[in-house]
Amino acid sequence: MSREETAFHFDFKSWIQSHQSDDYRIVIESDQLIKLVTDFGEASISFTEIEENTIVEFNIISHKDNSVKFYLHFELNDEEHAKQLYDEMVETLIGLKDEKTLRVLLSCSAGLTTAMFAENLNSMANMMGLDYQFNAVSYLSIYEEVENYDVVLIAPQIGYMLNRLKESLADKLVLQIPTAIFASYDALSALRFVQEEIEKFNENKNNEKEKECTHCVQYEKRILSIAILQNKAQTRIYYRLSEKCEVVDSNLIIKPTMNIYDLYDIIDTILLKHSYIDVIGIASPGIVKDNKLLKNTSDGKDIDIKKDFEEKYGIEIFVYNDANAVAVGFSLEHPEYKNIIFHSQPFGFGVGGQGIICDGKIVRGKNGIAGEVKHFIRRMQLSDEIHKLAWSQQGALEIVTKSLLPSISIFGPEAVVLFSPMTPDMKEIKNALLSFIAEDFLPEFYYIKDASSYMLSGLTKLCVDYLKK
Repeated sequence: MSREETAFHFDFKSWIQSHQSDDYRIVIESDQLIKLVTDFGEASISFTEIEENTIVEFNIISHKDNSVKFYLHFELNDEEHAKQLYDEMVETLIGLKDEKTLRVLLSCSAGLTTAMFAENLNSMANMMGLDYQFNAVSYLSIYEEVENYDVVLIAPQIGYMLNRLKESLADKLVLQIPTAIFASYDALSALRFVQEEIEKFNENKNNEKEKECTHCVQYEKRILSIAILQNKAQTRIYYRLSEKCEVVDSNLIIKPTMNIYDLYDIIDTILLKHSYIDVIGIASPGIVKDNKLLKNTSDGKDIDIKKDFEEKYGIEIFVYNDANAVAVGFSLEHPEYKNIIFHSQPFGFGVGGQGIICDGKIVRGKNGIAGEVKHFIRRMQLSDEIHKLAWSQQGALEIVTKSLLPSISIFGPEAVVLFSPMTPDMKEIKNALLSFIAEDFLPEFYYIKDASSYMLSGLTKLCVDYLKK
């Protein structure tokens, strides 16, 4: 039920220890734990024995902000695969050297006063031996530049933007420079302020727990739900093993990129830990046709994943569009709605996607085209090119409004659910749509910060519904 055990006797621990490098130090913590240590981060390699098999876990923590930069696990049953994953992990660990500098983006109305302050801050940071870099831009360019920064520091004169920026940039530390510090250009106090706030931010982030939308669906089978979420920085693969309304196992895989073997590794590990799986549901971006196609990001080709996985594991496999899964997950939390549209507008993307429920049923359309906004949004009357609009609040608002307008007019939903970091204010969305649709016909609007839990719960429900047929 897993890859052929051609590397059954491969001594992975000895192989790792033999790969000394100037880029990292190998530290043997115990027989079950090896660490690769650098000045910028630390990789942990742990080994768990289950009967005569081994599960290996790779985990990388960045010293800059104590965040997880890489995590995966796999069953040790293929020498070449283990080596390939190790090389990928080491590449990520070494790459932290290029991310070691804490980058702070300063902004004011025009960027001039913050530019002078940034020079003072860079000089003071250098004197203090801090690896900080400060740059300044106009407030109009914050969203376009922010991807390359860890902290956003705004001047008091644009303090009205603080809450909106915090909502839109939930994974970044966004601060307003205290007025007294900015007025006196007190670089030392500003640095201390930033250091203290970074410490608080990292501590709060580590203590945060993701919302679990595990709404009970009556079923007897053991179902593994796998949700693939990708952005410009990394791939996150969430999974949850459920049985009779109880979550048996769950985890999150974090990698720079993904391929089909990452899904194999999840399934192999679950089978080793829990013996059997009755059904597997996979949520993937893009068009899913006949519950079986998945685009392999390594080469861009479509894979008949249903056929491939069922031949490999002998387990029923169902593949669904990710937006459809979220819409179903939301419907479990809000059974009062029978007509729902979920719209996803990821940060910095000009084109989003939709999951649509009509009369309590998912609308897939011919060959899975329903909800594929990309086929019409660029042909809408827009004020600028779509990739430029994506980097401003007003531009993102225009994109989301024009994306929702046809869907609301055609399906008449009772609820619209939005994942759109640039447009978290639902009153703003509603007011924009009022220019086209009378209030009597507008739905209720809901904003969600994280779609993964809804996606996993929706996947489980979709698998159950399919089995009932």
